[in-house]
Amino acid sequence: MAQNYRCAKLRGKSFKGQDFTGADFSYSDIRGADFTGAILRGANFSHAKAGLQHRWAFALVIFALLISAVSGLLSAISGSLLGFILVDGNRQNIYVGVISSIVLLVFFLISVRRGVASACGFLAVAVVGAGLAAVVWAGIVSVAWVGTGTETRVMELATVVTVVVTGAVAVVVAATGLLVISGTAVVSGFIAGLLAVALTVSIAGAVAGAVAVAAAKIGGMVAGIPATIVAILTLVLSADVSCRALYEDEKQSWIRSIALGLVTQHGTRFQGSDLTDADFTQATLKNTTFKKSILARTCWFQAKNLNLADIRTTYLEDEKIRQLLVTKELQSQNFDGWNLQGLNLQGANLKDASLVATVLNESNLQNADLSRVNLTRAQLDRTDFRGAILTGAYIGDWGMTSETKLDGVQCEYIFLCVPTKDNPNPHRLPANWGETFVDGEFTQLMNPLSKSSKI
Repeated sequence: MAQNYRCAKLRGKSFKGQDFTGADFSYSDIRGADFTGAILRGANFSHAKAGLQHRWAFALVIFALLISAVSGLLSAISGSLLGFILVDGNRQNIYVGVISSIVLLVFFLISVRRGVASACGFLAVAVVGAGLAAVVWAGIVSVAWVGTGTETRVMELATVVTVVVTGAVAVVVAATGLLVISGTAVVSGFIAGLLAVALTVSIAGAVAGAVAVAAAKIGGMVAGIPATIVAILTLVLSADVSCRALYEDEKQSWIRSIALGLVTQHGTRFQGSDLTDADFTQATLKNTTFKKSILARTCWFQAKNLNLADIRTTYLEDEKIRQLLVTKELQSQNFDGWNLQGLNLQGANLKDASLVATVLNESNLQNADLSRVNLTRAQLDRTDFRGAILTGAYIGDWGMTSETKLDGVQCEYIFLCVPTKDNPNPHRLPANWGETFVDGEFTQLMNPLSKSSKI
């Protein structure tokens, strides 16, 4: 007998590795529950509420705000360091300040155009290259000065090296500020939405502004202006990067993945579980992880916040597939050649859709409306059409097999070819346009031909 947890409060409970085949978790509160490695075939999670428990959500948001404030401090300090380099106004300092500013600007541009992962790669190469160049140059100069006995020149060399190191530190600190502010903003966004993102960046901005003012008082405008510019750029770009990561920009997938890993670690966990034929209709799934789960024919109809769940390594990573599984609205759309194997499209609206050469093996199309759908060369091994409407469908050369389920299909007539200008009424069955299939006739007609053959 299937276990019944309907409307139960299961916050923080552990169900790791247990067998809950066919269990009813509908309308239950499973925030923070751990289903890692569990067998949940056919389980009902409709209207369930998954994600973080309140205490973890609050703790993570506070942590993100604190870290963001520290990062705002770092961003302003990095600008101040660049400003202090320029305070003396000598030629070497100006060279170092300009080069450091250019490297930092390029880092910012790459972060926006190609993502923070690429930007970090560029920064690592730039910093290592600058360090090696500084060491080689210092070695050459030291050799040239051997035997001169001039302590003043040694001090000058030490001063230049210090300036170079300061410039490098300023760039690295500014880059770190951008990464951390962006990451903490994404964490806040996963938990509490865009308002939390704005709050996180604003707190970082307030701290950065205070540091920039202090730098201006200590070093004058020469120090204050770079501190302000770097802080503003860091904050604006952090907001841009975090929003792009939240809205699944592939370029910012790296920072999104890190934030997801942190948030879902304390949320509801289905990692590695078997959710074959499970039902998540209208379930709230924010801050939930489905990594490495078996999701064959799992129902996601009207599921909420799937974009805020960790769905890496699953077919839900594809935004288009996720959208069609949540809405089940495919009317007049083109899915030619798509891989829709093992998906749950039960009751979906597929009227006039094009599924030419589409892989639908093992998919659930029960009670779906496939009126006038084009199934030419579609792969349909073990596809479940029970109760579906196939009136007017084009089934020429479709890949139906003996395992394709056609019981209860509603079909008045079908076509074996797609209409063309020369032949607008191609190969209709029944051939007489005044006739239609009687109940069950279409299924009987197809069954003798379903011995792993094609029509």
